[in-house]
Amino acid sequence: MLDLDLGAVHQPGFRPFMVRGDVSAYWTVYDGAYEPVAVADCYLRRLRFGSGKALGTTRVYAGNLAVFFEFCLGSGRSLRRAALELDRFVHCLAVTPIERGGRGQGQLRSPERINHILTSVRELYREAVARGMLDGEVLPALFSVKQGFRLPVGVVEDQQMTLHERPRHRLRVAKRGRPQTVSIEQFVGLMAACRTWRDRSILALLGRAGLRRGEAVTLRMSDVHLADSSREVGCAEPGPHLHVRRREDLDGGASKSLDPRIVPADDLLVFCLDQYLLERAAVSEAAGCDRLLVNLQSAYRGRGMTPDRLGALVSSLSRRAGLDAAVTPHQLRHSFASGLEAAGAGLVLIGELLGHRQITSTQVYVQPGAAALRAAVERAYGRMRGIAGAEREKEASSVRS
Repeated sequence: MLDLDLGAVHQPGFRPFMVRGDVSAYWTVYDGAYEPVAVADCYLRRLRFGSGKALGTTRVYAGNLAVFFEFCLGSGRSLRRAALELDRFVHCLAVTPIERGGRGQGQLRSPERINHILTSVRELYREAVARGMLDGEVLPALFSVKQGFRLPVGVVEDQQMTLHERPRHRLRVAKRGRPQTVSIEQFVGLMAACRTWRDRSILALLGRAGLRRGEAVTLRMSDVHLADSSREVGCAEPGPHLHVRRREDLDGGASKSLDPRIVPADDLLVFCLDQYLLERAAVSEAAGCDRLLVNLQSAYRGRGMTPDRLGALVSSLSRRAGLDAAVTPHQLRHSFASGLEAAGAGLVLIGELLGHRQITSTQVYVQPGAAALRAAVERAYGRMRGIAGAEREKEASSVRS
C-alpha cells in the first residue's frame, strides 16, 4: 500500500519557498530544515511549467499546501490517513486563527478561504496518484461521482447522461456582496498624503485605470503613451492610453490577464505620469531599467517595484491620510469599475477595461447598492403611497362635510 509519512523525513515549519532560475521561477514547499517536499515540488513544478500557471498562483498554492503539511505532521497523520479523515483538517482550518504574519493574522479563515485551501489539497492528491506516489483509493475519499445531465433538461435535446465529479468537502459560502470601494473623499485624502509623483501615479493607475497591482509594476516605459497621437512610435491608438500586456517578472510582478488590452488614460493619470517621468529621470540608477515604476529611495533605488512593496505603500498612505481602515490596491480597482457602472457603462465595456475573460467576473461590480435598492422601492411603491394618501384625504373631507 503506497503512502507518504511526512514525519519520517521532514521537520516542522513548512513554508513556501521560491526556486529561482536565470529566466524562470516557481514556488514550492520547504520544511523547517529547508528540505523540499517532493510530492508538492512535483505538483507545483508541473502547475507552473506544464500547465502555464502564473508564478503568483504557485505561491498561493504553496502556502496552502504548507498549512496542510503542518497539520499532517502535527497530528501524526500520513497523507493517506489525512485524505481519509479530511474533515478533521477542515475543522482545524475553521477553528484555528491564521498564524502567518500580515493582513488577517489572528483572524479565523472565511469559508471561501478554506475552500481555496481544500482545492489545492485535492489537486495535490490527484498529482500524487498520477505519479504513483499514492494509491488511487484516496480519491473516492475526496471526490464523489454522480450521474446526471451536463445541462438542464430541455436546453439540449437528446442529452446523454454523464458522470460528474464533485468534491466531498466544501463549505457553504454566502453570496458575495458588493465589493468594498474607495470613496472620492478617501481617494482625495490618499492623493494628499503622497510625497512623490510616483505615489500619486500609482494611485491613479489603480483607481483611474483599474490596473491590478501586478499589472502596474510590470508596466514598461514603452507601454505608456501620453500624447494625443502615438503614430510616431508605431501605435495607431488615438489619445493617451496604456498598453497592459501579459508579463511575469521574477520579483513577483505579473499581469494576470492572458489577453493584452488598451486602457485610456484620463487627465489626472496623464498629469501624474508626466510629473513622475520628470521625477524618474532625476534618478540616475533608473537609467538602465525599463520598468515604469521604480524605487526612489533605499538600497533598491532605481530598481523596479514589487507587488508587495506597492501594497505596503498604499497601506502606509492610508495611515498617513488618517483613514479608519487601510485601503488595498484591489479596492481601488473595484472603485474604478464601480465608477464606470454608476456612469452607465455596460458589463461588456467594464469587463474589457478590467481585462476579464468571463462576464461572471464582471458581474460582481454591478450588484445594486443600498441607495439603488431604496430608489427602486421608492419608484415602485412611492406612487401607491401617494394614491393611498389621496384616498385618506378624500374620506376625511367627506366626513367633515
